[in-house]
Amino acid sequence: MQMLGEQLYPLVQRFEPEHANKVTGMLLEMDQTEVLHLLESPDALKEKVAEAMAVLQDYVAGESDASKELGAIGTD
Repeated sequence: MQMLGEQLYPLVQRFEPEHANKVTGMLLEMDQTEVLHLLESPDALKEKVAEAMAVLQDYVAGESDASKELGAIGTD
């Protein structure tokens, strides 16, 4: 798995330099066969990186909303 990560990271870094660590980790959670396919197919990798970033952005937005809600609860 570490070897796959070492191969995948520089490729992910080309698309998302700021979030390469997180996105690489997310991609490594996929099936190993699919990760190998991503290493061989730049188009498939680009698509999966975009999907991972969308999930990450939704997560961050959700956390932001949750903290706003908690803040509103605290002021009641």
